[in-house]
Amino acid sequence: MRGRGNGRRATLVTATVLAAVLLSTVAYADPSTPVIPGQGDIDRAKADVRDRQSAADRIQAALDAADGRLRSLQASAGLAAEAYDTAVAQAATAAQAADAARTAAAAALDAQHQAEQRLGAFAAETYRQGPDMAAALTLLHAGSLHDFAVQRQALANHDAAEALAVADARQATKAAAAAGQQADRTAADQRRAQARAQSALDAARAAAAGAQRQLAGIQAQRDGLVRELAAAQGVEVGLEQQRQTGLAEVAAQQAAAAAAARSAAAAAASGASQARAQAVAGGGGGALSAPSAGLEGPVPSADGAVRLMLNYIYAQLGKPYVWGGAGPDVFDCSGLAMRGLEAGGWSFPHPAQWQYLAMHPLTYSQLRPGDLVFWAEDGSDPHTIYHEAVYIGNDRIIQAPHPGGVVEQQSLWINGTPSFYGRP
Repeated sequence: MRGRGNGRRATLVTATVLAAVLLSTVAYADPSTPVIPGQGDIDRAKADVRDRQSAADRIQAALDAADGRLRSLQASAGLAAEAYDTAVAQAATAAQAADAARTAAAAALDAQHQAEQRLGAFAAETYRQGPDMAAALTLLHAGSLHDFAVQRQALANHDAAEALAVADARQATKAAAAAGQQADRTAADQRRAQARAQSALDAARAAAAGAQRQLAGIQAQRDGLVRELAAAQGVEVGLEQQRQTGLAEVAAQQAAAAAAARSAAAAAASGASQARAQAVAGGGGGALSAPSAGLEGPVPSADGAVRLMLNYIYAQLGKPYVWGGAGPDVFDCSGLAMRGLEAGGWSFPHPAQWQYLAMHPLTYSQLRPGDLVFWAEDGSDPHTIYHEAVYIGNDRIIQAPHPGGVVEQQSLWINGTPSFYGRP
């Protein structure tokens, strides 16, 4: 796409500059005399066109490199923020596990105390009666052999119950000790997870601060390059900036469409291969089962769910971005998506990477309002996702962009070509 754009620019510049140079270099002896440029005039004009085009190409290459550095900085900062979201989610899971372990340890200790009380009661009774007193009393009070047998069985049951109480007390003591150790381990896990979350927050802040410092310099360089390119091509700076934005959006859209076409071709080939395999095995046709979407409870009505989700997302426009923010007043990119999904009746985790991995994957051509759009450092690895947004239709998104920004509506292509698309 970039090559075809350069070709069109070269044609435009060649025609415009060539005419201008010829008109400016030919002397007029008489205004009524026809202008007939000489070969030298033509050669100089062509050389000037080549020089200007070469300068424009060099500036465009530098501009593309600056845009690449901007994308790389945004990805690094986004990955740091995503690592923080993941660490916070893991810390929350660890806290829940620690609470459950403490509850289990308390229950086990209570069971131990109850078993010890039962054993103590048996011990006290044995102490009062003496070790052989029970059997002697049985013989003395038995009115007949039948009474003796019944009372003797009762004593045997008592002895068995006492033995069981001893075993229960021993088992309860072991269980309480094990539960206490597990509680200690989960508490340590919780402390480590909280420390990782704090470390991830510090790293996200450092990455954002470093990116912000570099972004200012790169943006200034980029603005200067745009001015140079506008001058080289003889256009107004604002128009050149619009052209650069348009070229980037068209390139991103074409890349997305090409990826969708490749995915569709691969899916068709895979479907044909599976159909052949089923035919060989004697199976029927049938559609492939979709991956789990990670839903909890019944699946909500698609239309109603999407409407509720989008109503919520639109209502958050203008609210500030904060790392780990999940409403009601501040959001990060995945926190906004998570709360929107909740409003629609779905339940997904906070980290963007986890959300995508729990969704139905899509292609660009399958997008519809309410779908999620993801950007990744490595377009083939969802574990490198660093940013996401909610698709609202017509190649538009709503996103929480970065620290210092607010929830906003933007072009789908504002962050470059998306890497992944998902549907709850």
